[in-house]
Amino acid sequence: MSGVSGLKSTNNEAVVIPGAIVEEFYSATTQAEVAQIVSEAAREEAGLLITGGRTRLHWANEARELSRGLCLANLSGIDQFEPDEGVVHAAAGTPIRELQETLNAEGWELALDSPGAGSTLGGTIASAALGPRAQTFGRVADVILGLDVVGGDGVQSKCGGRVVKNVTGYDLAKLYCGSFGSLAVICGAWLRLRPLPVFREAFVARLTSTRETFESFRSLGLHGTIRALIWSEVPGEGFAEVAIELGGSRKAVDHDRESIARSIEIESAPLTHIDSLRDARATACMDSVVLRTRVLGSEIEGMMRMILESGLRVSADPGIGTIHARGSIDQRESLLAIRHKAHAGGGLTIFENFPDKWRRDIDVFDEPAGGASLTAVLKSRFDPSGILNPGRFAGRI
Repeated sequence: MSGVSGLKSTNNEAVVIPGAIVEEFYSATTQAEVAQIVSEAAREEAGLLITGGRTRLHWANEARELSRGLCLANLSGIDQFEPDEGVVHAAAGTPIRELQETLNAEGWELALDSPGAGSTLGGTIASAALGPRAQTFGRVADVILGLDVVGGDGVQSKCGGRVVKNVTGYDLAKLYCGSFGSLAVICGAWLRLRPLPVFREAFVARLTSTRETFESFRSLGLHGTIRALIWSEVPGEGFAEVAIELGGSRKAVDHDRESIARSIEIESAPLTHIDSLRDARATACMDSVVLRTRVLGSEIEGMMRMILESGLRVSADPGIGTIHARGSIDQRESLLAIRHKAHAGGGLTIFENFPDKWRRDIDVFDEPAGGASLTAVLKSRFDPSGILNPGRFAGRI
């Protein structure tokens, strides 16, 4: 690639993704370098695979016209941290785990809980990836105050800022969230923080798998200190392993723990247990089918039963209506039936991994009616050359 040879990675390893093998990578350490690489790609109309921690590269449709990669792993670090204001600015390649450790030491918590030990800030925002603590944390978009981006034309820009009030471009930042790098390359972000809970505890239990038991477990989310609820079940076993995390003042946690212990028999677990269950969801290459579905609260149990009957094991977050499932399915019709049931339950299903032979007929992403045309319009506006992750996002744009 003429003009940016000095930015070519010296540690290239071929990356296999749906529809392509990418062998040539360029590495950036600043937003200006990202702009330089993207500008040259736009001039040559060369498709770019945008990567960071590489934990979610399989969440995509088949790539098209993809010849090189842009690695953001070295665009990393906290640039500004204002503990008095509860805000931080960090580069896109910064690992979420590293951010959490630094902020926790100062009494703050970053409300991002994406699966995968190697998840980065940019990848989490680009994929809008949620973890079980989304019950407390909310959406990824709720954490973002502003973004630094490079558009498909190589132009650097900012949207939002360090505070919401009187900040232009705030809604534009939310548009980039969940766009999987198809509209712009995310280079950095201003994020709002939460005070770290004074006290936290984790528990596990083994419950009989019935609708009544599940709904009783889901109702635990009404306790004010609940941070995460996870229901894990394997087809045919008739029971579930559940995990609970509480956080808040010592008095409030004690109160809710005692209340929960009156309804189910719980045992203490390490605080890292929720993280382990969450990160296990990111090891998709071990299963031929990996999916994530989200439905209305009243539909979760029925949705989960259908998925279990299809032969997939589940890891559900009842508090946010999300079911993660993995295993093996032989018939594409069985896979599509899960998506259809999710639609009937007011939700959607994303296929994070499934056999390559089905990829040309099935879109990984699940869009509402009219969503594909809107996505195409946005793509043409923000990436006129069509070089950013071409073919990989919803609608195969």
